[in-house]
Amino acid sequence: MKALPIVVMVAAVAITPLSLRAFNTWVDASGKNVSYLPSFENRRARKGFRTAEVDRMRYADPAWVFIGDSMLGTRLQPQLLGEISGTRDRNVAMLVQPASGPAYWYLTFKNLVAASGVRPRMTFFFFRDTNLTDTMFRLHNNVGDALDEVAHEREPELDAIVASRQRGGWSRVDAALNEIYEVDTAAAWIQPIVRRWYAFWKYPDPQARLHFENVIEDDFNENFRRDLAADIGATVAAPSFAGALPSSVLPLIAGLSKERHLPVCFVRVQRRPVGGRAPEQSPDLEKYVADFRAWAESQDVCFYDETGDPELTLDLYEDGDHFADRAAYTRIFRRRLDPLFR
Repeated sequence: MKALPIVVMVAAVAITPLSLRAFNTWVDASGKNVSYLPSFENRRARKGFRTAEVDRMRYADPAWVFIGDSMLGTRLQPQLLGEISGTRDRNVAMLVQPASGPAYWYLTFKNLVAASGVRPRMTFFFFRDTNLTDTMFRLHNNVGDALDEVAHEREPELDAIVASRQRGGWSRVDAALNEIYEVDTAAAWIQPIVRRWYAFWKYPDPQARLHFENVIEDDFNENFRRDLAADIGATVAAPSFAGALPSSVLPLIAGLSKERHLPVCFVRVQRRPVGGRAPEQSPDLEKYVADFRAWAESQDVCFYDETGDPELTLDLYEDGDHFADRAAYTRIFRRRLDPLFR
């Protein structure tokens, strides 16, 4: 009988959270999550997929495709690149989304390029340092906005690596518990209620409440605004490439490249020069890049690191890592990767 209280306590801990399912049903929240990343968020509405972009890709039938953020957008001039290519008349597709991240780049490749059926000679991914293996990089900013426009109703492969990155080895346990108790579903409708209750309790005056909400919004924009893509600090301590690889989009991109016969090239851009030369790299970062290169070779994909290029001088840069002279960069890039443009 001494064990009875413990048994009752354990049973209560296991059973009580099941009441969340009843509350979710009562407020008509069960089964209403339309997120393509259910392990990351719970939403009842989302922006639509840009189907027109797939048609545009088919119509353009580009010889080369470029995917990236402002590191790409401020560097290449697609028309000039087409003019100085071997045939001098080939189309170049620029799929640029400022302040985007690897989740957006992967979905763009899968749902726009591969889905269109085009066969470009090469698809280039522009990135900085360790961004490509950081699955969570800019994910919070892009979900509900740009990422919605390149995502289908379900993206299980991406959701799996997002869950793994967030919860590590416990991701499957967490998913199973959430399936049983519907904690994420409950949080999706409870959190807004709590936030509204606090605002009404703390600021009963409508004007004061509006001021409070505006201050919060301004503070968010000040700290997370999306036009600061050039302000990412230099990478000091890089993660282990082998450790970050399984929960990154790289295996998904490489697998899709082989399956659809779509050659890809990962282009690591040079950060802003310091003292007339490329910025110093930590031993961790040097090893990360070397391991990335070795992995790319093992997958038969192209890897190009422009760090240390003597022609990429400070006078070509604008703010941060952004470029000012796109024409100069385009000509340098064309010469460096000449075999891909003949």
